[in-house]
Amino acid sequence: MSVKLNIINKFENSTKKPIVFLVLIGLAGLLLRLVYFPYDVPLFGDSQGFFWYAIDMSILNQLPSGHTIVNTGWPSFLSIIFQLMDSNNFLDYHNMQRFVGVVFSVATIFPVYLLCSMYFKKSYSLLGAALFIFEPRLIQNSFLGTPESMYIFLMALLLYLFLSNNFKKIYLAFGIIALLALVRYEGLLMIIPISIVFFIRFRKQKRDLIKYIICISIFILILVPAAYFKTETMGPRMDAFSHILAGPEYYQASIQDNSSALTDFLYLGSINLIKFLGWALIPSFIIFVPLGIIFIFKKIDYKKSTIIFTIVVMLLPAFYAYSRDIPEIKYIFVLYPIFCVLACFTFKIFLEKFQRKNLIFCMIIGGIILSSMIFVEWKAVDNEHYRESYEILTEIGQKEMKINKEFGKYSGEFTNLSWIRLHNVDEFPILNEELPAGEITYTGMGRKLSTPSGVQLDMDEVDIKLKEAAEYHNQQIDNLKDYFQVLNNQKITHLILDKYANVGWLNDELRLHLKDIFYHEDKYPFLIKEYDSKENGFNYHLKLFKIDYDLYDEWINEEI
Repeated sequence: MSVKLNIINKFENSTKKPIVFLVLIGLAGLLLRLVYFPYDVPLFGDSQGFFWYAIDMSILNQLPSGHTIVNTGWPSFLSIIFQLMDSNNFLDYHNMQRFVGVVFSVATIFPVYLLCSMYFKKSYSLLGAALFIFEPRLIQNSFLGTPESMYIFLMALLLYLFLSNNFKKIYLAFGIIALLALVRYEGLLMIIPISIVFFIRFRKQKRDLIKYIICISIFILILVPAAYFKTETMGPRMDAFSHILAGPEYYQASIQDNSSALTDFLYLGSINLIKFLGWALIPSFIIFVPLGIIFIFKKIDYKKSTIIFTIVVMLLPAFYAYSRDIPEIKYIFVLYPIFCVLACFTFKIFLEKFQRKNLIFCMIIGGIILSSMIFVEWKAVDNEHYRESYEILTEIGQKEMKINKEFGKYSGEFTNLSWIRLHNVDEFPILNEELPAGEITYTGMGRKLSTPSGVQLDMDEVDIKLKEAAEYHNQQIDNLKDYFQVLNNQKITHLILDKYANVGWLNDELRLHLKDIFYHEDKYPFLIKEYDSKENGFNYHLKLFKIDYDLYDEWINEEI
């Protein structure tokens, strides 16, 4: 008998050490997240809507009205945390919103470990937990302040509870489905696979029909009151059922307008689904998950059926998004706990074929950590760029002006304009409706109009704004003469430029013209430079010009 230290056997022979190793894995994952944490970088994108809903709810102590977010579970939870805070700095609340996401991301290793333990022994379950905690996309996503971390946590917890042999846990699982639907509305779909597997599992026990009625009652008692009160404050179009039904309605309307639309949807959805699934598996799962899918179909039971049905149902929202060409990998994230289970099937088969299991085990752990760190570093978000863009716009944002929107390397720079408005606020937190108007204004997109329920719109004003937006965001503009004519019509006083000009609506020819202005400002005497970030010690190079339209008229006439 070998006297060598056997790592795997020690895992198996101890009831305490798996917890110890789980904690160590969790701490390592937390440390890695804290290293890349975007301290004092303002929120951007969808996280803004969640932030203001949470702030309003924390102040009002009730569901706020006037918001247009569907998924209110995440900001409702945040509002509890915000109530416990004592800070006058809105960035502290931004940091906390991100940190709560990090905590959920790290805490998910516990339900993931327990879920894996439904299929495997402790050592393999620890590998599954390690795979999850070091998944680089989940690390990056946990910083966004969006619901995904909480959603994934609840999904892993739901699957573990449902697969248990304790009916109290199964009852709780149906309650979790309701919470899942409040965090992300597509979570409502989980009632389908869970109900199917319930009847597969208990089909021979007629008395368990009563237990299912209890399960579904728990689900309804949690979801319906929450949905009712949300509808009362936000309107009927903001509930989960409406958004799930919107998918078929969208397809139906598109098919009526275009007979080939269905084929196009199916093709685009399939291609994008394959692409994003493949991308989601890189680097940690690319080998282990495909093999795990093969292994899981051997000797199908209710536990494996749960995995299969969940994958199918949770891919439906992803397919819908991808068929509309929405390039968001986040729709795949909810499957990562299942990916961990599938990978463990491969680990088990693979390790059982080798005698030197210790070495292979350590190599797998090391490979997971190393590949994750490489990927995170490779795809790291340039937080310093975002931080500088915020500081720059803060410096220039105290002067009244109307600006263009053609600047930014990513999508978040322009968002900072909404946050610099808080510099004119003496105390924070405040209600969203109390946020003062900014000194810097611009032309809106005009794609949709969102207003609180019951608010009457001035349709003449709406019509004017829509026409202004259509004029400004005209992708056919490819020359400076037409561009500055639009700026003049829109009463835009200042031009902000950087070397990127990375805005989606810009015509390629116009983008080149704007870059030429940025690099060769002396050629354009009608632009009076008022700010240069390089001259103020920033790495992010941004310039602010005041537009003299009289000089522009002279210049353009000379050019013609």
